Amino acid sequence: MSKTIIESMYTITEKMRDNDNHGSIIVTPATCKKAEPELRYLRKTFGMTTMQVLILTAIIQKSARYRIDGDDIASFLGMEYLKFLTHDSDLEYLKKKGYIRMDKELHINVPKEVMRALKGNKPVEPEPTTGLTTGKILTRMKKLLAIRDDDEMDSDDLNDEVIALFEDNPDTSIAKAFKKYIGKYSNFLSAENIFFYVLICRYWFDNDDMVGWHNVDDYLDEEELDDLRTDSRTESLYLQRKKIIEFTGYDGMLTKDYFKIKDEIKEEIFADVGGIRKEAPKVSASRKLNASGIVPKELFYNMDEGRQVARLKELMSEKRFGEIREKMKAKGLRTGFTCLFYGSPGTGKTETVYQIARECGRDLFIVDVSQVKSCWVGESEKNIKDVFDKYRQAVRAEGPVPILLFNEADAIFSVRIDAVRQAADQMENAIQNIILQEMEDLDGILIATTNLTTNLDKAFERRFLYKIRFDKPSLEAKVSIWRSMIPSLSETEAVHLATDFDFSGGQIENIARKREVQSIIGLCDPDFAQVREFCTEETIGNESRRRIGF
Repeated sequence: MSKTIIESMYTITEKMRDNDNHGSIIVTPATCKKAEPELRYLRKTFGMTTMQVLILTAIIQKSARYRIDGDDIASFLGMEYLKFLTHDSDLEYLKKKGYIRMDKELHINVPKEVMRALKGNKPVEPEPTTGLTTGKILTRMKKLLAIRDDDEMDSDDLNDEVIALFEDNPDTSIAKAFKKYIGKYSNFLSAENIFFYVLICRYWFDNDDMVGWHNVDDYLDEEELDDLRTDSRTESLYLQRKKIIEFTGYDGMLTKDYFKIKDEIKEEIFADVGGIRKEAPKVSASRKLNASGIVPKELFYNMDEGRQVARLKELMSEKRFGEIREKMKAKGLRTGFTCLFYGSPGTGKTETVYQIARECGRDLFIVDVSQVKSCWVGESEKNIKDVFDKYRQAVRAEGPVPILLFNEADAIFSVRIDAVRQAADQMENAIQNIILQEMEDLDGILIATTNLTTNLDKAFERRFLYKIRFDKPSLEAKVSIWRSMIPSLSETEAVHLATDFDFSGGQIENIARKREVQSIIGLCDPDFAQVREFCTEETIGNESRRRIGF
């Protein structure tokens, strides 16, 4: 036979085509006889029956669609759906041999590796299930979870395939531990087993020993996840009753939303691959600042930014925040609030965040960008996930929803790199993709400040609900800032300084601090002339910023 697999399938559809219905073929002894050479070739190549070859041909023909079901295949084969159901065993055979995958709704999908094999004129060769090491089983488990995440198989199929790996490789440490602690119970609750598999893979591949429900929901149906969460609250999961897993949390504070496998059991699971990792203590990439510890500070705004800041304060007030979130949730809208403060340095962006947090009674989680970025491959991604995991836990705790602050965010929210040339580029993109997804899923308050909006990726820009531009203060605002920072100035002196020097609030604060230092050193307050000298020194290297004249 000189035709390839794909060519043979195409020839079958041509020879068996229904001329009155170009979208299907007719399966009869007569039409099968017309395509006998191609059918014989594919039966021998695949080790299948004629009907299995025809069903696979129909699936490949329809595989341009992301999801197809039995009705699509029945229609293509020119038969009633009820008749097609009599061939359920043939579908199961194709699934068992790895040619197709089916989810819980019986949608059919052709794996990419199957298409690659057929295009390369090769039958699919199932991956071996025997002779595997613990390391190989872990890799296979990770792959199966990814397939489940893509909705290409259901929970039961995933569980069956993982258990088959354990049963076919009984001498591996992971199989021994599974049999010892879970054993036959594994046949009854696929969802709980999958939870266990996620805990294993998150620890091994992501060094994550604090797994939350948000790490599990991609692998379970909503009802399965709800049942697990409910049972976990009363510690009635089998994994809890048998003391296989335990609650965990940050800084020694346990929470009923995060879990880990007990250390002694991890030692048994990973015995073949070195047991528990011995690593240095993890440095958090975010720090918490209690609202009560923020020093009050009077801020002055231009009219437009002052109006927008006032609106944010009202939104984040204890009185309105919960009410607004409930109404948004009732309308099916996302309840997270993302804000971008942008503008020149020294215009009060960061201090505004602090004062909003203080006035609204909301603790701050301040992200340390230098701690997020690591020279070690994969660590930066873990660090940024840790930031959001820790913040998510704080949101779910009792009390006001805290604020997550990315200060000088241009260092991490910059334009993504299209042509990745080195590992650092890949790391930057990976961090940004994680943040973008977390912003989509946010159930809290995120505020980012930046001086460089031109370097901000458009994908981030779209995800900020509120964007406030902080300009240099107007003349009136500068007069108020001068008199606030140096109360001894007269109205006239403050107007002179505001008119002559185009300073930001941060620069005016510099002058006030320098004046205070000088008063301590000289044991007397500098006069107005000395204050003007300090202003002149502030403009050294950029004389154009000073306005000439009184």
